[in-house]
Amino acid sequence: MREDERYLFDLNGYLVLHSVLSREELNALHDEVMNAGIDTALSEHGYLHAGFPAHYYDSGPAGGSEYRYVAQSYLLDWGPATRSLVAHPGVADYIAALVGAAYRLDHAYGVFSRGKTAPHALHNGAVPFDPSQMYHCTGGEIFNSMIVVQFALTDVRPGEGGFCCIPGSHKAAFPLPSDLPFLDELDGEWKSVVRHVPLRAGDVLIFTEAVAHGAMGWNGTGDRMALLYKYCHGAMQWERESPFVTPGHHWTPRQARVMTGPYVGGRPPVDSPPED
Repeated sequence: MREDERYLFDLNGYLVLHSVLSREELNALHDEVMNAGIDTALSEHGYLHAGFPAHYYDSGPAGGSEYRYVAQSYLLDWGPATRSLVAHPGVADYIAALVGAAYRLDHAYGVFSRGKTAPHALHNGAVPFDPSQMYHCTGGEIFNSMIVVQFALTDVRPGEGGFCCIPGSHKAAFPLPSDLPFLDELDGEWKSVVRHVPLRAGDVLIFTEAVAHGAMGWNGTGDRMALLYKYCHGAMQWERESPFVTPGHHWTPRQARVMTGPYVGGRPPVDSPPED
């Protein structure tokens, strides 16, 4: 990470990288999303989380709307384009700088919106402290338990909705106020505190799970399509079935290390030279 990028991430809890994905990569990803049936599902539901194990869709949060669609099970089974985003060369150095050189992929999924949808409430923050979703900086180094690498497959213009956060809340000394307005009812001071983050197709948003974040209701003229890859310290596992993938796919040496289960002793850095 450049000095200015490190400063901005520490200040805000997130960073946007522009034009990481090429037009060819975006086209291939779009084809896999369509082949997974997302277009049809969006016409029926308007808002989806897809790529989780099948049983998650029966045991999701109250209401279950975010987890009600199964698209060929795991996101990483959709095709080589979605698998190519695992430790993508355009983001691999950032992941190592933010999580540690021996990081691992915990899980990946997609978020899709069409028409007008409800917001996804703000959650997390530095307090109460959660070691599985913490942010810490000491001795000039940044440490995160888990970060999210979100690939934008479509444009997200100012005011259209999607990811938002309270910048700096990953270092707050107090929890989110209990009387915090809903995201579709923000006014006064809160309207200036909660920041919406516009993106262009091909951009990448990286944020720490420790920052208070959510999603404003979608009201864009087109679809919102984003793929989220969650990376954690090599000793940690968040999802019980991590990393959400069917065995048998081909992986590069870097990707194979990223897909390895959690352990500490002797774990090699992701970018170690290939073994003979």
